[in-house]
Amino acid sequence: MNMNCGTTRVPRDGTGRFTGQGAFDCDAPAPQTRFTPLGDADTQLRVVLEDADALLAPSGEDRPGVATVVCCASPGAGKSRLAKLLLSEKENRGEDCRVSFHLPTLALAEEAAGEALDLGLKAQAIRGRSAPRPDGAGPMCAKANLVERASRLGVAVRDSFCRRVEEDGTEKCCPHFDQCGYLAQFRAGATLNFLATSYLPLPDPVEKCDLRILDETFWQQFLSIRDVPAASFAEPRTFFPASMAGDHAYLLDAARQVVAALIAGDSPLCLPFSHADYAALAALEWRGKAPDPSLAPDQSGVLQDKLLKWAEVNHRQAYRFAAIWQVLADAKAAGLAETERLRLIAADDRHVIRVLRRKPLRHQEPMLVLDADADDDILSALGCDVRAKHEVTLRPNAIVTQLHDRRMTNGSLLRKPGLRESWRRIIAREVLTDRLGRNGGVLVGATRKVVRAFFEDAGYCFDGMSEEQVSACMLETRLHGAHWLWFGGRALGSNRYRDCSSVIVIGREELPVSALEDQARAIWGDTPGEPLDLLAPDALGNTRMPEAAVSYEMTDSSAKAVLVPCHPDRRVRRLQQQSRELATRQLIERLRLARASYPKRVIIGCNIPIPGLPVDALVSWQELSPNRLDAAITDGLLAHGGIRLSPEGLAEGAPAVFSGVEAARTYLKRNKGQEFQGRRSQLPTADCARLHLAEIKRVARHARKERALFFGNEPDAASVAARIWGPLRSYEPLDADR
Repeated sequence: MNMNCGTTRVPRDGTGRFTGQGAFDCDAPAPQTRFTPLGDADTQLRVVLEDADALLAPSGEDRPGVATVVCCASPGAGKSRLAKLLLSEKENRGEDCRVSFHLPTLALAEEAAGEALDLGLKAQAIRGRSAPRPDGAGPMCAKANLVERASRLGVAVRDSFCRRVEEDGTEKCCPHFDQCGYLAQFRAGATLNFLATSYLPLPDPVEKCDLRILDETFWQQFLSIRDVPAASFAEPRTFFPASMAGDHAYLLDAARQVVAALIAGDSPLCLPFSHADYAALAALEWRGKAPDPSLAPDQSGVLQDKLLKWAEVNHRQAYRFAAIWQVLADAKAAGLAETERLRLIAADDRHVIRVLRRKPLRHQEPMLVLDADADDDILSALGCDVRAKHEVTLRPNAIVTQLHDRRMTNGSLLRKPGLRESWRRIIAREVLTDRLGRNGGVLVGATRKVVRAFFEDAGYCFDGMSEEQVSACMLETRLHGAHWLWFGGRALGSNRYRDCSSVIVIGREELPVSALEDQARAIWGDTPGEPLDLLAPDALGNTRMPEAAVSYEMTDSSAKAVLVPCHPDRRVRRLQQQSRELATRQLIERLRLARASYPKRVIIGCNIPIPGLPVDALVSWQELSPNRLDAAITDGLLAHGGIRLSPEGLAEGAPAVFSGVEAARTYLKRNKGQEFQGRRSQLPTADCARLHLAEIKRVARHARKERALFFGNEPDAASVAARIWGPLRSYEPLDADR
């Protein structure tokens, strides 16, 4: 993204005062994405994916890392579909290749497996141990909870819970072994397994493969960010045997020195310990750990639970304490004077040591990464040997309107019900426009907390519900006539909303500075010669990100920019783009814009420029927000098919906008002449004829003549009005511009 705008002209209002957050003219050339013609996309993708085989084949070279080819194609370009098609062609040629295809969720894995089966592939979706059986008869593994706990301890699951062959040749099997739904999946003879991405960091996979295909981002799975209470790190270890009393005392003395140095603001690497000393202390934590539980497959679940409880606290303690020593050992070996992978946090009058590391890539099979947002630096840091990276960027078939003078922070959206009500009115207007036009549906996206706030505003109560149940409710409910989605894994890979004709994004995902820097510390921390440029807190302890001028990509090639909080370190900035700009684009692309048969409507309710998404119009918050009368008309048309434009009619037809008759009367007096001017021009052309403005008088006590706006078909407009408001004494059609 272009952040160098040369000379800028920050906007001023009519009195010459700076107007703050709005877009301004920029002298630097506007960014222009090199889009691949849609007609060339399939050909280019086929070449890229076919060439990947040769690049991932064993070369005989001794190269570190996992052989990786990256295909950065736009969301909806068809890279996943084409990858499955090529696998089908290989199978038809008799080429054997066992493939594990990773996707963000099990639901996406099952959808992809169905598509692969339609292509004739021997495919299946792998359900996790705790996932429900397809027939609903309990979880896939009868001991799923126990196995999950054991996995976190590093216990070999198959030998401890499934089946183990003893030295004398006897077998110990789980009582559920023959009926295990989880293990049965791997006896089905499939050559193409579709799995959730969460499988990737697990050691010792049951499924065997020759190639892994990673669909969508996966790097977050490999971050390890753990908090260790400083006091517990300096306290005696509960499981050290008496025979190790001397070693125990030495370890505690070293731990107390480390804690004291951190509290004093000094580097623990200045203590009189060598790399070998720190490594020996890490090993000592594990030596002092109690023996692993003697788990066996034929044990009862009650006994296994008891053995696990005995081991969990001890193992968690040893794992986290050893991680601190290992970080110090690695930093000392690198010749560093300070470590970025440990930091002290003061929380609730106590100190916590945060340990930031990345998990190893345990699987060594070649990987094909299909991710529009893939980043070379991140992948390389994780242990990928990136041998090629290809980009296929398609122009979105969309009309993009973006708010330019408001950031719509998560905090403001959560704190201000009035702001959410303004957005509800914008959503209602878009839903009405969609219903009168394509009627494909409207998708609304925001952070999960903000989405939940909209539901609670509408009267939904989630008390007593699990987070999974809350998510399911919000995903399945059309609130205010729209579908709802939030940033993150839910907005990756899904085709569920591809038929929607409009999308509104409210705000953006903005991780705190500390969270972004923690991710960077975990991935790149303690890189010799390349320290991270981390932000220092101010006198009040607040860490504020500096602003930089970032250019919009405008469809008319005009040079516009806006001031945006951007981290100064290029690596942290990459992570910021992943979670902010690119997460926004992923949510918008649930409409599959590149291959849309008509231009879809996109409203970006945040002023941060989104790469690869050219903007047709920059609008202010005032321009984007409907006035109260417009909002009332929209509510009335959506809810009842029409609305009377008198104070009584507005209060009755749009109570969310006008709380009572007097509120509507006061508004109309202050805005005289605003009743209906040009509103037909704001609606889809094909439906303007259905919009009728008439003067009616109802058969009701004290009824007066009043204007009414409604939808109906000629020549039955009068009867439609009567159906909405009851019998009429008079009906007179009016010209809409009167």
